[in-house]
Amino acid sequence: MKALILSIVVLCGSVCGAQTVSSGQSAPGVKVGESNWRRTTKRNPALDDDPLRHLEAQDRSERIRSEAAEQNRIRAALGKDQSPLPGRNAGTDSQPSDLRYAFDYLYRVKITNTGAKNIRWVTWEYVFVDPSTGREVGRRRFRSDVKIKPGKSTRLFGYSILPPSDTIDATKAGKKPEDQYSEQIVITRIVYDDSSTWERPNPQE
Repeated sequence: MKALILSIVVLCGSVCGAQTVSSGQSAPGVKVGESNWRRTTKRNPALDDDPLRHLEAQDRSERIRSEAAEQNRIRAALGKDQSPLPGRNAGTDSQPSDLRYAFDYLYRVKITNTGAKNIRWVTWEYVFVDPSTGREVGRRRFRSDVKIKPGKSTRLFGYSILPPSDTIDATKAGKKPEDQYSEQIVITRIVYDDSSTWERPNPQE
């Protein structure tokens, strides 16, 4: 839909300050640096009176469920518990079942190529852990097509409809997002210009 193409991105809500990741899982020849995430919202005033607006809301709801199902597939492969799928009206403008899904989320991390080969693309995960229990509460996986020469750094960006955490802890409702979780960056796969690859072993294999 043309209206979607014209969507205006407005930054809003909580913004997590950059932090140096010390508890993440890097990869040979890659140094993980600062990472952060923030909540964004997309809104196009032209959609206010759009008769097809409800169709866009339905499409967003299905995309939310589809992405959540894919994240569950990743969790299952890692031997972790799966999260309940969002309701079918999640993220819609008409009485949303969960306001977390009214936004989009931007995740990013800085990495440095400390190896000898040019990197072509990287698969990485932004992991959120409850610091009080050590339990993983969210994992977002992204693939970034990049060209990083040896000794050079770049920022990787990932966009998701899903919020950082799969669940809401009522005891932390008053805390800022950056105070709720411990964050880790996990590099899972690297492809180099010569078509060679490095891949993190699956702990379940």
